This record gives sequence, C-alpha cells and structure tokens, in this order.
Amino acid sequence: MKKTPFLFNYLSRIFSPRRIMAGKNQFNIWQLLFSLFLLVALLMVPITLQIGKMTTFNLSLIMPEPYNLSLKDSLNSVSNGTFKNGTFKNGRLHADDVTTKTEQTLVAVDTTNQLPIVQGDDGPTLKGVKTAVVFQEKAVTIISNDLYRFSLPYTKDTSTADFRTAASFEKWVNQQWFKSNQSVIVPTLLLMAFIALLLTQLLTWLAVSFFISLVKRSKLSDIRSGKEVFAISTMLMGAPAIVTTLISLFTFNIMLFMTVLSFGLIAMVLAVFSITHFRIPKK
Repeated sequence: MKKTPFLFNYLSRIFSPRRIMAGKNQFNIWQLLFSLFLLVALLMVPITLQIGKMTTFNLSLIMPEPYNLSLKDSLNSVSNGTFKNGTFKNGRLHADDVTTKTEQTLVAVDTTNQLPIVQGDDGPTLKGVKTAVVFQEKAVTIISNDLYRFSLPYTKDTSTADFRTAASFEKWVNQQWFKSNQSVIVPTLLLMAFIALLLTQLLTWLAVSFFISLVKRSKLSDIRSGKEVFAISTMLMGAPAIVTTLISLFTFNIMLFMTVLSFGLIAMVLAVFSITHFRIPKK
C-alpha cells in the first residue's frame, strides 16, 4: 500500500477531531517540528503583506522627546513666514530664522547655518543640546537624547502644508524617515515578527502539550506517549492557523489575528474532547 506523504497526511487530519486522534502515531518528531514551522511561515504571509504595504513609521513610539517640544514659533516661520508665496523652492527652505532654547532642548529655523551643528558618522550633533528640531535650508535635523540623530532632506514636493501643525510635521517626518530607512526597517520588522510569532507558537504548542499530557495520565484516554501528545498538539494548531491566515488575507487586524488564532485553538481542543474524549474512534 502506497504511503501518503506526511504533509498531505497532516493536512487531511487537522479539521477532523476523529482523524486527529486516529493520526496520533502517524508522525515522527521531526515531521511535527517541520509542520509547526510551516504553520508559522503560513501565518507570516498576511503579516508580510501588511509590512510590505507600509509607507510610514510612527517614530514617536521610540523617540517621543522631539514631538514633546514646542514647535509653534518655528512652524509658523516655516509655513507662514516672510516668504509666504514660496517658502520651499527646489527642495530649499526660505524662512525667517527663529530659535527657542531651554537648558538642553532647542527648536529652531536656521536657514543661514548659524547653529554649530556637526555632521558626524553617527549623525548630527549639537553641543550642549540633548533634544533638538532644527529646520535648515536643505533638511530637518532631529536629535533625540543622543540615541537618534538624523537629518531628513526636503524633497521637491515638500510644501508649507507639511509643516502647518505639529501633527502634519510629525506625519512628514514619519514618512520621510521610513523612505530613507525602508531597506533596513522592512527586513527588521519581518524578522522581529517572525521571531515573536515563532516563540508564541512554540509556547502555545508546549502549553497545549502540557494540558494533553495531563489527560494522558487518565486511564480513560488512549494517549500513551509523549510523541502522541506532541502529535495531537501540532494537529490541533493546524486548522486555527489556516483559518487565521485566510481571514487575515482579506482583512488584517492584529487583534483579530490573535483572537481568531487563540479562540480557534480553544475550539479545536474542545471539539476533540467533546467528540472523542481523547480516545481512538471505534471502527
């Protein structure tokens, strides 16, 4: 009799409580680990598509300090200053110089390069200042507590509308920073998402296996070994992962993603228990 490839065998069982129990001896540990890894890869598909659609990144999550500064005077100069009819021309800013300084913070418009900003290998620095937002002639320089220091050049389509309010300024910075660092940000986010999802699924796998191992001790159960416990756990996680992936391809929301995945697993455990009581179905 021709043996069914293990992956087809696995997929043919995960939606049926009876077939899950009947297949508890069908897989070895490496096949189970591969199946678990495959489920993680499947769940990564909608996440990857969402990250690929990104056009901005909320920098206030990692460096809120610059956005807590008072930008009113500087933004007023940039968007409503002396050069009202052409503040930006060919990616260059023309505006009245303004400086608002406290002991360790600075907000300024410095189109004449009066401030001693030094451009180093690690980014711009300004002596005696921990947090700064400086509108220069060709770029906005942002310094945040020596952790984040960068300059964002104006583009040809940059206009006064980008700097009329603190909210519009933040939006512009988020978009321009993402564009400048997209080649690094996207792979980093994908790696972080994969690691987080892999760890979550591994912990879930172990938690479900622990629960089933308690059932294994009962004489009423047909589960007899640790490998059978892991096999049932891996099959229980299959259907929720596939359903979550399909739903997330059409409408992605991280809360919905985690909810469907979690409640789907609970539903499968309850279904197997209520239908089979963790016993092999009688023929």
